[in-house]
Amino acid sequence: MGRKDNKKKNTSSTTAKVEEASSALKSLGFEGEVDRAKISVRTATGQLTSQYLSRDLKIESFSISLHGHELVADTKLELNWGRRYGLIGLNGSGKSTLLKCLGEREVPIPKWMNIFHLEHEAKPTEHTALEAVVHDIEQEIKRIEAEIDETIATEGTDSEKLNFLYECLDLLDSETVVKRAAEILHGLGFNKAMQQKKTKDFSGGWRMRISLARALFIRPMILLLDEPTNHLDLEACVWLEEHLKKYDRILVLISHSQDFLNGVTTNTIHLHNKKLTYYGGNYDTYIQTRFEQEENQMKQYVREQDEIRHMKEYIARFGHGSAKLARQAQSKEKTLARMQEKGLTEEVVKEKYFAFEFIPCGKLPPPVLTFNHVSFSYSGNDKEDIYRDIDFGIDLDARVALVGPNGAGKSTLVKLMVGDLLSTKGMVRRHHKLRIGWYHQHLTEHLDLKLSPLEFMMKEFPDEKEPEQVRRMIGRYGLTGKAQTMPMEILSDGLKSRVMLAWIAYQNPHLLLLDEPTNHLDIETIDALADAINAFDGGLVLVSHDFRLINQVAKEIWVCEHKKVQKWDGDIVSYKTELRKRINAE
Repeated sequence: MGRKDNKKKNTSSTTAKVEEASSALKSLGFEGEVDRAKISVRTATGQLTSQYLSRDLKIESFSISLHGHELVADTKLELNWGRRYGLIGLNGSGKSTLLKCLGEREVPIPKWMNIFHLEHEAKPTEHTALEAVVHDIEQEIKRIEAEIDETIATEGTDSEKLNFLYECLDLLDSETVVKRAAEILHGLGFNKAMQQKKTKDFSGGWRMRISLARALFIRPMILLLDEPTNHLDLEACVWLEEHLKKYDRILVLISHSQDFLNGVTTNTIHLHNKKLTYYGGNYDTYIQTRFEQEENQMKQYVREQDEIRHMKEYIARFGHGSAKLARQAQSKEKTLARMQEKGLTEEVVKEKYFAFEFIPCGKLPPPVLTFNHVSFSYSGNDKEDIYRDIDFGIDLDARVALVGPNGAGKSTLVKLMVGDLLSTKGMVRRHHKLRIGWYHQHLTEHLDLKLSPLEFMMKEFPDEKEPEQVRRMIGRYGLTGKAQTMPMEILSDGLKSRVMLAWIAYQNPHLLLLDEPTNHLDIETIDALADAINAFDGGLVLVSHDFRLINQVAKEIWVCEHKKVQKWDGDIVSYKTELRKRINAE
C-alpha cells in the first residue's frame, strides 16, 4: 500500500511540473461525449460482457446501421489487451463507421478506458507543433487523479485498475513529456524548426501528422487509426511501423497497405457479410489461414451435399416400397432432419472482385516528356530552388516510382510534368499528341457531390450518348448497381476515388501520373489497380507510400532529394531496408 499512497501524495506535485503544456485532450474524445445529432444517421448497439476491471473489451450482439442500411449485424466485438488488430474488408463494408462508433462510445465502453480515434487533423492555431502534441497534459493528469481518487474510494487500494491508472500517470511525467513529443514529431518528419512552427502555418496533411503524433504521445488504452499512413512519406511510414509494432495496449488499425499491416499487427479482423471474423497473426497469416479454412469448408460442403443428395434419392425411391425399405427411408429422413436442424455447412461465397482497365492508348515516338536543365522554385529565387538543373526523359515504356522525404518535391515534379507548374529555368517538353492522366490526392475535392457517378461521367463526356457504355466503364471500377446512381456525397472515400480513376481511364491517356492513388482504397482494389497498370500499354510515373504497390508495378526507383532526381540502384525492397537502417541508427 505504501507505493500507492506515495504516488497519490505526489500527484499534485506532478501536476505543478507540467505548466508549460496546455489545452485540447477534451476535443480528442477522452470524456466519451457522443454527438447525438449523428446517431439518427448512424446507430450502434451491443452489450458489454467483460468484467469492469478487465482491460479486454468484449461486446456481444454488436450491430451498426448507417442511413438505415445495416453494416454490422448481431456479431461479437472482442478486443484484447496487448493486441494490435488489422481491420480489413472491402470499400463500403463499414470499417471506418465501426471505428467512429467506438471512438464516440456509441457502444458500452467503461468510462475509465480512454480512447483516441485519429479522425481529424490538428486545428490551425497559434500553438507550435510541439505545443499541440503536449497540449493540455495538465487537464489529463487531473482526469487520471480524479479517477484514482474515485477508485480508491470505491474499490480500495488493491485494484488492477488502480495499478494501471498509476502507469498512465507515470507516462505524463513532466521531465520527459517534451522530449518524448519531440522524438515522435521527428519520426514523423518534423525537424526542429518545423516543431516550433505554428500549426496554422501547416497544410492539412501536416496537421494530420500532428494529430497522429498526439495520439502516439498520449498512448491511450484504445487507439483507433484509420489509414494513418495516408499523409506520410515512405520514411515516416517505416518509422511508424517500427513504433506501432511495440504498442502494448489495444490498437485497431485500418490500412490499405499489406506491407504495413504485416509489420504492425498481431491479429486480423475481417468485416464481411455484416460479420466480424477473427484471425490470429498478421495479414499474410490471415490470407493463408482463410484459404485453408475455405478449402476445408468447401470440401465439407461438397461431402454434405453429396450425402444429402443420396439420402433424398433413396427416400424418393424407396419411401413407399417394402416395409423394410420404407423404414430405412424413414430413418434417412430423420437423419436428414437432424443434419438440417444442427446446421449445414454453407457454401463458400467469394467476395466480389473486379478488374480495372486502361484503354489501349497507342504509341508515340520516345521520349514523350523531357526535362532539359530544369530548375524550379515557388518564389523564383535561385536560393530557394526545390530542383536545380535536372535532366531526364520519359517514354511510354516507363514504369517509374518517385520516392524521397516529404518536402523534397515529388508532387512538385509531377506538377511540372503535367504543366500545372512552369519551370523557373530550363524547358519541359511534351509531345504535342501526349495525353496525360493525372491522379492526385485532392482530385475528389473537385467532384460535384450532388451528382451520381453516372451523372458526373455523362456531364464530363457529353459526346457519349449511350449511358450503358458509361455504366460499363464505371462498372469496371467497382461501381455497380445503386452505387452508380446515388449521390456521391453519401459514397465512401474509396468509392469516390474509384470514380476519379474511371474518369481518368475514360480520357484514354498515354501517360499515367499517379500521386498517392491508394489513399482510401482497399487492398483488393489496389491489387486490381496494379493489374490494370501492368496491362497498360502506356507509361507510368507513380508517387506512393505503399511499398507493395511500388514493388508490383515499378521498374525504376527515382529518389527526389537535395534538389536532384537520381536513380536508385536497386528495388523498393532494398530502399526500405536502407530507410530502416537510418531510423534504427538514430
